[in-house]
Formats: sequence, C-alpha cells, structure tokens
Amino acid sequence: MSEILVITCPGGKQCSRLLPLLYNKGKFQLRLAAHSEQSAQKLKNLYPDAEVVTVDLQSLAECTKLLEGATAINAVLPSLHSHEKVMGFNLIDAAVIESRREGNVFKHFLFSSVLSTQHRTLLHHDLKSYVEEHLFLSPITCWTILKPVNFMDTFPLARLASQEKPVLDKWWSPNYASSLVSLKDLAEVSAKVLNERERHFLAEYPLCSTTPIAETEVVKLVEKRIGKQIEVRVPSLEAGSDKLMEFLYGDKTGNTGNQGDPRGDLVRDTVERLILYYNRRGLQGSPNVMRWLLEREPTSVEQWIESVLSSSA
Repeated sequence: MSEILVITCPGGKQCSRLLPLLYNKGKFQLRLAAHSEQSAQKLKNLYPDAEVVTVDLQSLAECTKLLEGATAINAVLPSLHSHEKVMGFNLIDAAVIESRREGNVFKHFLFSSVLSTQHRTLLHHDLKSYVEEHLFLSPITCWTILKPVNFMDTFPLARLASQEKPVLDKWWSPNYASSLVSLKDLAEVSAKVLNERERHFLAEYPLCSTTPIAETEVVKLVEKRIGKQIEVRVPSLEAGSDKLMEFLYGDKTGNTGNQGDPRGDLVRDTVERLILYYNRRGLQGSPNVMRWLLEREPTSVEQWIESVLSSSA
C-alpha cells in the first residue's frame, strides 16, 4: 500500500515541478492541500489519481485532519503571507498530534524554508525562522529543512525573447549579486529527500544552483542568446511594491480573493522591506550542498536560458 504524502501549496512554483517526480511513481499516494475550490479543480484535472482537499492552513483543526493517516508532509507555505507563522505552527502541531495517534505511521516532516532566515530585516525570513524554531522545539525528530534562494525561473525569459524591443521591469535594483536556484534542481532535491527519508533527518540544506550573480549579468547573457538589447527599468519603491503585490496576489492591496492575505498592510510592509533589502545588497550562498545532493553540477544560468528558449521554440 502506498504511503500518504501531504503536499501544501501544490499549485505553486515549487510543487508544480515536484509533483511530476512523485505522482504515480509507486511509493506515495499524494494528498494535495488546495487553498481554494478553483485550485482544487485544476489539481484534480492535472492529477486525477491524487487525493485533492481544500484546506485553510490557518485552522489547526483542518491541518490536523489534513495529516490524518499521513506518512510524510512536504510543507510549503504561501509566499509573503502575513499569517505564514500561524500556518507553519499549525502544520507542525498537526504532525505532532498525528505522531502520537495510536497506530500512527507518520515518519517525515519536510519543510521548505528560505536561505538565511537570520536576515530578520526581511520579514518573511523572520516569520520562517519562528517556524523553524517551532519545529526544532517539537518532539518530532524526523524533520528536514530545505533553504532555497531566489528562483531563477521567475525571470521572464520567454516573454523577453518574444518581444521585438524587450523591456524588463524590475521590482528592485538589479545591480547587487545574489545566488539563484533552478526550480528543476530544487524539485529533484525535494524528491530525493522525500524518497530517501531517514538519511536526511535533522538536516538543514542551504540550496543554491549558482554562485552570486547580478541580474545585470543575467541580462547580458540573455541579450547574447536572443540577439537583442534589453531595456531594464527600475521603478520607485511604491511602484515596485505595487508590481510585486500584483504579481503575488492579483492586485496591489494584497487581499484579492481566497489566495490573498487578509492583512494587506502587513504584506506591503514585507514587500517594501524586501525591495529595500535587494536595492542595497543581495542574498548570497554556495552551490556546494546542491551539488552534493544532486550528484551532478547544478543548473547554470546559461543552461537554464538554453533550456527555456529551446522548449519555447
């Protein structure tokens, strides 16, 4: 009988790459935790053999029901959500409840956090640091924490390649170097950790595919590949915040529909702190751990560019 693996935020960027590596592969029966009926229906169409449920992660009772009978959870929290800490605490507490249930089979809590939660000026890093601490202090010892850096896949490569005169609107200054992670690499590592399980208990993995690189350098690599010059525009703090809020939630208030955050003011605080941080410094890490886990070289920016443009063509 397949083990039940719970996956939260299954329609997001991370899990959309992970699910094909786990779906109908024999080991896991997937239980996908959708945030809305619309998302649930989409997931049912994509993964008809998976169990799809609609869950409010801000409810401990619903999280407890979500983990009932589960062997493992891949816990991904909504990006830049003001209630992220509450959701993380609920999932951990639900796992503790499940681990104490008579006849329980719970064996693994995989938490997707972020690189360098010590950077408390980044409010979403700070929230994740509390979730990590809650996991450390829980009676669960079968945990693993993945700490990815920014996704290179958010760069609008296909759109820029299709434009006659490409324009890149940034949310923050592209001048400071940051490490990047490929979603393909991150998905492979997540699947490996879930499948190998015990080997990765009590481990924290900082995950980068690249050494630090400024987005201005990424732009130069894209220009060379597509044979066009890209105009890079950097907005004011207010305009950049509006654009990032729209990217995350559909409008600049941060509270659109079921996917939104009921505290749009706190979301804006988080977004503005993020932009100010990246205007002055980058988020940097080493690809060594990623290289060790993948047992190959991580995806370079050049390889990612070629892969995206080849598939688009």
